[in-house]
Amino acid sequence: MTAGIAHQLATLQRIAAYSAGVRGHEVGEWHMGENFAVAGCIRCGAEVRVYFPALQPEMDGSTLEQPCKQHAIVERAA
Repeated sequence: MTAGIAHQLATLQRIAAYSAGVRGHEVGEWHMGENFAVAGCIRCGAEVRVYFPALQPEMDGSTLEQPCKQHAIVERAA
């Protein structure tokens, strides 16, 4: 992996983690694949994936689509 791709991937991971955090998720450790990385919410297990093709990086996953169910339970209990 070139330095440019590594930087692009790190940036995408930060954006994805922030976006998931807005929905109450807490993203855990990232795991690398071929041209993608995936991580899960440590509370509910929902996943987020970032793809880093040269032309158009993308991200998807349930952490970006739905609020964290476990976060809501913790919020109500507090």
